[in-house]
Amino acid sequence: MSKMSSVRIGRHQFGRFRFLLLSLMMMIGLWPLLDEWIAGRIWADVFTDIFFACALMSGLHAVSGQHRQLRFALLLAGAITILRLLHYTVQIKVLDRLQLGLSAVFFMQMLVMIWIHIEKENEVTTDLIMAAASAYILLGLLWANAYFLLEIFHPNSFKGSENLGDDIWNFYYFSFVTLTTMGYGDILAITKSARALSILEAITGQLYLAIMISRLVGLHASQAGIGKGK
Repeated sequence: MSKMSSVRIGRHQFGRFRFLLLSLMMMIGLWPLLDEWIAGRIWADVFTDIFFACALMSGLHAVSGQHRQLRFALLLAGAITILRLLHYTVQIKVLDRLQLGLSAVFFMQMLVMIWIHIEKENEVTTDLIMAAASAYILLGLLWANAYFLLEIFHPNSFKGSENLGDDIWNFYYFSFVTLTTMGYGDILAITKSARALSILEAITGQLYLAIMISRLVGLHASQAGIGKGK
């Protein structure tokens, strides 16, 4: 495990991408539960933003070795945090939409930085697998933001069995259903733009899995060959 992909706490060394993967899973998994369990939407939003902030920080920490790209990512994370704080005070729709757009750019930036990290690694480790899994989840989050922005600027691009409203969680759900090609059919892409995005996500998801598995298998085979040579 390389120094760039790990963090040492005392005598123990932990993979940085484990924290990122855990943060992303908590953000996605606990969001709807908090919305249902906590009385008052404002408190659910607060806890959701806490999980989102953890995902931002763990993402920045995971790729902290890439100094040039990290500066841009830090600016994005700072701007997103400020806009989320403003959401609780001024609540201007333009700022909320800007925050969604910046979040999409941030997810894309994280994807690029994680991919660069994976390409540079020459050894398959648990943390490298965690990095690949984190990138897969970031793909779903990126597309979810894109769907939500499309629905904002072009209403009725999507149709659900229930009113989708202004809850981005519905688009998280649709995004991961599309990414994994499960296709439940309870939310449908109606317009050509929405269908085009859905097709691109489904293709991207399948290509990502095929390319990433090939990459990891190739690295593992290379390691095995080196080990036998020794």
